[in-house]
Amino acid sequence: MNNLPYNSHHNNNQYNHTPTAWLPEHNYPPHISRERDITPSPIQSQLCHIALQSMEISCDLADVVRVPRQPSGERENDAEHSWSLAALAPELRACLYPQLDNDTVQQFATVHELLEIATGDVATFDLTPVQLSIKQQNEQQAAHTLLQRLPPVMHQGLERYEAQNTPEARFVRAVDKILPVAMDIVGQGVRVVEEDYGIKNLAELQAAHDKLIESFTQRFGTEFPELAELYANLAYHFETCYAQEKSADMMSSHVPERPNQLKEVERKFLVNLDKIPADIDSYDHIDISQGYLAHSSDGSETRVRRFGDGQRFELTVKSGGTVVRDEQNIIINEATFASLWPLTKGKRIEKTRYYVPYTDPDSNEHTIELDIYHGNLEGKLVTAEVEFRGRETEATLRAETFCPPEWCSTDISYDQRYKNNALASQQHGMLELSQVSM
Repeated sequence: MNNLPYNSHHNNNQYNHTPTAWLPEHNYPPHISRERDITPSPIQSQLCHIALQSMEISCDLADVVRVPRQPSGERENDAEHSWSLAALAPELRACLYPQLDNDTVQQFATVHELLEIATGDVATFDLTPVQLSIKQQNEQQAAHTLLQRLPPVMHQGLERYEAQNTPEARFVRAVDKILPVAMDIVGQGVRVVEEDYGIKNLAELQAAHDKLIESFTQRFGTEFPELAELYANLAYHFETCYAQEKSADMMSSHVPERPNQLKEVERKFLVNLDKIPADIDSYDHIDISQGYLAHSSDGSETRVRRFGDGQRFELTVKSGGTVVRDEQNIIINEATFASLWPLTKGKRIEKTRYYVPYTDPDSNEHTIELDIYHGNLEGKLVTAEVEFRGRETEATLRAETFCPPEWCSTDISYDQRYKNNALASQQHGMLELSQVSM
């Protein structure tokens, strides 16, 4: 199909069917023409269009990364997940609900994640009702735009699946919720629940599973009771795997060493100087000295930090941005810190960081990092930072719905003036009390 030129990937699939000459850079034998000028029939043009649409959608689906990790440690993507669902759902249908139409089940399994091409994957393991509602709203808003990109059969299949008005659609959605638990068992589930969901022990995992099992049963148990039982049994099986792995302390021996691709998702607030918690000194705290080796107007930066009286030293590189940024932290030794510190002269800040536990109105637990600044900012500036765990999609959703304590005032997450690298460059007396406190 090289004689049918088409626009590049992610270009709304607007193909140009005007025939052109294809002139490859090869030395053809004299009896073979170097020029091809083929005018496809209307049906062939349409078929080429559909073929390329389908391949672009498949590539886009493979670009959507999910939370579960395969045995190799790699994150599963939506294309792999959709294939797994298309393989498992017909098997469960044949065993439990043979009255369901198998072709429809397979089609729904194939298209069920297409909306995530536009929205990204947002795991629902520990989302609040408000966060789930926002997730659904985002998907509805994305549906119209995405549907315009789909070939006819995909378009129709996704609309029918999202309507959820057939038993096949509801069955596929139920099986879809089962797959992550199964992947936790065969893949690196222990790593996932600890790194992405903050699970610290078996009791916390069991408590999370109890909520998920209850939710699954309420949603699907009446129509598909066997699936509700399967979901619970797989959850209990994974709890056994978790307990065995933790008790044997096997994590470090079989989890592959691979670089972490970290995203920092945080919000930052000014703190009313007269509303600092009265018992602030009762919380864990440490003095921090940090200096900037380089920073740019887009917010990207390279810094060094000393915690306490030489308790820990770090070199940190952050990308540009505000709430969501790439971040890499590297532990360095004291000698390396000492060699780099002079390079930060004139671009330093000193502060005391307090680690304040906070439970929000949705009963989510956070640690607020309350920073009281010293030097030229002494008595002028106190800020509170909250970092949200998980991958970018879930962490961003948590950040958007976060409700801070009453002693936080203005949200300065998007205000570049209050980034630490900007504060480090402020000259003495340049930042007045009226500029930074409410």
